[in-house]
Parts: sequence; C-alpha cells; structure tokens
Amino acid sequence: MLVEQTRPVRAVARAPIPWRAVALLSLAAFASAASIRVADPLLPAIGGEFGVTTGVAANVVIAFSITYGMFQLVGGLIGDRFGKFRTATVATLLSGFGALLCVYAVSIDALTLARLASGATAAAIMPMALAWIGDAVDFEQRQNVLARFLPGQILGVVFGQAIGGVLGEFMGWRSVFLVIACLQFTVGAVMLFELWLRRKSEAKANTEKLGPVALFRRMGGLLRDRWVRTVLAAVFVEGFAVFGAMAFLASYLQLEFGLSVGGAGLVVAVFGLGGLVFSASSQRLLDWMGPAGLARRGGLVLSVAFGVFSVLPSIWLAPVLSAAMGLGFYMLHNTLQVSATQMAPEARGTAVAIYASSLFFGQTAGVAVAAMVFDRWGAAPIFIASSIILPLLATWFAAKLGTNSDR
Repeated sequence: MLVEQTRPVRAVARAPIPWRAVALLSLAAFASAASIRVADPLLPAIGGEFGVTTGVAANVVIAFSITYGMFQLVGGLIGDRFGKFRTATVATLLSGFGALLCVYAVSIDALTLARLASGATAAAIMPMALAWIGDAVDFEQRQNVLARFLPGQILGVVFGQAIGGVLGEFMGWRSVFLVIACLQFTVGAVMLFELWLRRKSEAKANTEKLGPVALFRRMGGLLRDRWVRTVLAAVFVEGFAVFGAMAFLASYLQLEFGLSVGGAGLVVAVFGLGGLVFSASSQRLLDWMGPAGLARRGGLVLSVAFGVFSVLPSIWLAPVLSAAMGLGFYMLHNTLQVSATQMAPEARGTAVAIYASSLFFGQTAGVAVAAMVFDRWGAAPIFIASSIILPLLATWFAAKLGTNSDR
C-alpha cells in the first residue's frame, strides 16, 4: 500500500530546470533582438556616406526583414535535424560574421547583402531557443521559464535602438555594427562552451535523421493539424493588431503632441518596461489567473491602453499607457508562446519556427494596412481597431485553450 502511494509522487517528479542554458539562450535572444532594429536610426548617416537618399538606405532594413522572416522556417527544419541548442549556437556565431561584414561594407549594395546574411542567420535563434526550452522544461514549469527568458529579447530591442542612435551619433555607424558583432561572437563562444559541457545530453536530444523532402512534408502535416492552425492564426492576428499600431505610435506622438524624435522613442521604449514587470511577476500572475485567464486579461489591458491612446487627453499618460501595453502584450504573448512549444512536440523546432514566421508576417501585414489608414485618417482609427480586435482575440484563444488542455 505504501508503495502504491509513492508511485504518483515519482511519476510527477519534475526534471531540474537548466537555468544556465536558459540564461545563455536569453543572451542569444538579446544579441539577435539588438541586431534587428539597430540600423533604423543609422539610415541618414549610411545614406550620407554612400551618397544615396535615406529611402534607398532603408534597403538595409528591408533586406534584414526579408531574410529574417523567410529563414525562420529553414532554421526550424535544421534544428529538428541537427539539434536546437546547436543550431542556435551556430546561428549566433554566424550572425556575428554578418555584422562584421557590415563594418567593412564598401558600398550600399555590399551593406545590403551583409544585412541579408545577418537576417538569415539571426532568424533561427529565437525559434530554436523557444523550442529547446520546450524540449528541456516540463510543461507545468514552462510558462514561468519562458517568462524569465523574455527579458533577453525585450532588453535586446531597447539596447539595439539605444546603441544605434547614441553610439552612431558619436562614433559613426560602423562602430555600431562592430559592437553587435563583438556581442554575438562573445555570446556564441560561451554557448559553444556550454554545448561542449552538455555534449552527452545534446547527443541524446530529439533530432531526426530525415531528408529535406521528408522535413518539408512534415511541415505540411503540421499545418493540417487544427490546433496548430489555431495557434498560428492567433499569433498572426496578435502581430497584426499590436505591431501594426505600435509602428505608428511614435509618429502619432510627434504629430499630435509635438514630441521630439527622441522623446517619442523613449515613450515607445517604455513598452519594454511593461514586459519586464510581467517577467518579474509571471509566476504570481500565472498562479492567480491560469494560462487562459492570463491571455484574457492581457487582451483587456491592451484594449484599454490602445483605446485611451486613441483619445489621449494628456501626453503625461503616454508612458503609463506604453508600459501597460507591454504588460498586456506579454501576458497574452507568453501564453501563445507556451502553446507554440507544445502544439507539435514531435517536431518542436519546425513548429516553433512556423509560429515565429506567422508572428513576423502578421506584423508585416499589420504595418502595411496601418500605413494606408494612417496616411488618410491618422492614428486614432488604428488604435481603436486594435482595442477591439485584441480582447476578442484573447477571449477566443482562451476558450480554445480550454478545449485543448490536454496539449
């Protein structure tokens, strides 16, 4: 009888969380996120050096975005084939070489090609980090671990924008890419050492000896799964509604309230502070609300923040609303991330890569649609649309999550 009572305890015993590896993957996400937006404030300086307009110089941003979106799928297939931590490590090191190519670019075309390479290599880092955590951490602990992983990505975006503007102004745009290269080489080298320490466990990791055709067939099979399509649709709409509106928040603050470029940028950057608040309180919020409740309330917080922005009575409310948007976004997004890591455990790398691509393409579509609206009617209709879409999305997904609790 005593033996029978102890069996359930053993069955639910949790594996230790590999916090060191999670921290390194968070640093890799930091380096990857920093490289994404680092070129935005450098465009006038790049155009001036190469004798092209700022619009032509913007090709370096577009080039990175194109390959970053496309190669997330490739990274997922490679990760399932050769190992997720290994793929993230190699991608981080290769991203360093891409940034180094930017330092020595002799023309705008050469710089554009270097950014193409940087986007292609950086694309695999975030999906493989999420997929590896999905493999290594028990489902019951995963949402909290992913919340602790998030600050790397959040701070990376803030760091990239800050260093791009400040360092670029005082030391030139090439120095910015040199800093990014050194950062990625350093993080990649430490990850390589961690990979060596974990060589035995990584050798036993979930990898599959499938050829390219079989891997692409697997991708098609994933897309035929109803729950996979549900998660992908949810994250696409989330990216569409959140980042389509966020892209024009700084412009709205400048045009309507006369903020400087730097002031508007700081208000938008406070979004990351809300994400850090969520990361610090994630376990308590999860214990209180549960995953479905976290998603629903995240959508509600986003709805209120965007709704107030559409009729903003005072500029002093803007930083508070921006932080609230960050908190609400990560409450909803963290729940989606956990679902992505669990929607196809047998092909987690490929599944998370498809998820990341869906988020990216949702952002792209959202910015494109919002741009047309902004030129004709301003930012208010965009914010109102997001304030309606997001709580509906969160409520719908929370209901779907309840019916797929076995996942």
